[in-house]
Amino acid sequence: MTVRANIYVYGNVQAVGYRVLVKNVARILNVKGLVRNLENGSVEVFAEAEENTLEKFLKAIDVKGRPGDILSLNVDRIEVRREGEPGYTGPWREYTLFEIDYGEEVVRPVEREIVESLEWAKLYFTKLVSEFTDYRGEFRDYREEFRNFREEFRDYRSEFSDFREEFRDYRQEFRDFRDESLKISGEILSELKNFRDESLKMNRQILDEVRELRRDLKTILDERLTRMEKDIAEIKAKIGLI
Repeated sequence: MTVRANIYVYGNVQAVGYRVLVKNVARILNVKGLVRNLENGSVEVFAEAEENTLEKFLKAIDVKGRPGDILSLNVDRIEVRREGEPGYTGPWREYTLFEIDYGEEVVRPVEREIVESLEWAKLYFTKLVSEFTDYRGEFRDYREEFRNFREEFRDYRSEFSDFREEFRDYRQEFRDFRDESLKISGEILSELKNFRDESLKMNRQILDEVRELRRDLKTILDERLTRMEKDIAEIKAKIGLI
């Protein structure tokens, strides 16, 4: 049975590429509807699908990240109001398949494609930051294991004085490992910063191009309108209407 529902998603779900993720999941599951950002920081989804498909869709968009991290996509909770239930309002506009509603400022297809591409970039950056954070956590665990191992050697050092030099060699290896790990972490942080800067630069360039395109189109339309008015005036003059 086909069901229709208003879905409200709360958490860190804006400016992290969440809408394009919802659209991609909907297209895969053959869910129809709309998704848009709300002024209170949440995301509203209107979905139309079979009951079992809707349940799969809800599970797929319930993405968990790191609460409190502004760079981490994280869904705190999802509220679902099915057709016939209190709070159900239906779709806020017409739709065909599943669409992202960017509002009145983005109406042309080329503008939607540009903005959606930027959302994909945000989603990729969010995933990259998440993977790096996981890697850093694993590295910390690994470093802690080495620290514990080093403390064990220190405890045995008084009993095994003959092996003191060997333990010193191990300690130096651990220091080298730490230095190399810090170097790698620094390189990764530098790459992330460069990626962020490049993304911001690209966003500004794209927005400048969109503004320039709007100005060009306005100029063309104004010129055409002026010519049309002139032609109409000439035609009226010829047929004696003026």
